[in-house]
Amino acid sequence: MWAGPYNAGVSCYHMCVRSTAPPLQDVPSNGTPSIPLQDAEVAVRRSSRAPVPSTSLDRQNEIGTNVIPPQPPVSEAAVIEEPPWFAPAYDHLKNNALGPMWVDLVEKWAKHECIKCWKGGKGLPTKGRPEEWQKWTSKARWGVRNYSRIPSVEDTADLGLCIINWVSSFNPADFGKAGLHGMVALLTLMAWWGTAALTPSSWNSDSRPQWQDLVQDLSNRFDTLLDEHLVSKRSLENDNTGEGPENKR
Repeated sequence: MWAGPYNAGVSCYHMCVRSTAPPLQDVPSNGTPSIPLQDAEVAVRRSSRAPVPSTSLDRQNEIGTNVIPPQPPVSEAAVIEEPPWFAPAYDHLKNNALGPMWVDLVEKWAKHECIKCWKGGKGLPTKGRPEEWQKWTSKARWGVRNYSRIPSVEDTADLGLCIINWVSSFNPADFGKAGLHGMVALLTLMAWWGTAALTPSSWNSDSRPQWQDLVQDLSNRFDTLLDEHLVSKRSLENDNTGEGPENKR
C-alpha cells in the first residue's frame, strides 16, 4: 500500500517531539507577540461544542504492530458463489425448442437451486436410474460434464418409460434436492428424452404426451417448493421485526 504522505507526516511528528527549543514567534511592530495559528484555532471557535479528538496518534502507534482493525460482519449468503457446474447445465437445459412450458420449468428449477445455494447433500436415488446418465457422467473429466457430447437416444419411448419408473420411486423430499447430483440429473435426462421425441420415427411410439405430463407435474412441484420458501421467508421477516400475524390489522 502506498503511504508516502503518511510516512512524511510521521517523520514530521517525531521531529517536533525531539525539538526542545521554543518555537519562534513573529513580533509585530507594536511589540505584542502574535498568537500562533494552532492556539488561535483553539481560542476562537464558531460553536461551544467540544473539539473532535484526533486519532492520528493512535494510527501512528499502530504502525509496525500486528493490530488488525475490526471488520464489519459479512453474512454467509454474501460469500456463496454460483458453482461452476450450474451455468453449463442451465444453458443446456434452457432449450427453447422444447416449448415455453419446459423453459418455465427450467427457470423454476434454477430459482430453487439459488435458494438452496446449489447444495443438496446425498442426491437423487440411484436405483432404477436410466443407465444413460451413468455412462455419460462417467466420462466427465475432473468433474466437468461435457454437454457438447451427449448420448444419442435410440429408443425414445423406452427412455421415457425408464424415466417415469425412476421418478415413481422418489420420495417427496427427493423433488426438492439441489446440487450437482440433485434434480439436475432428472431434468437433463428429460431434456434428452424431449429432444429425441420431437421427431418420432415410424417404428417408435410417440412419447411426447407422457413427457409433457411429467413436465407439468414437476412444474407444479416446484411451484409448491417456491411457495413454501416464500412463506418461510415472510415468517422470518415478521419474527425479526416483531410483527406477528396477531399484530397486523
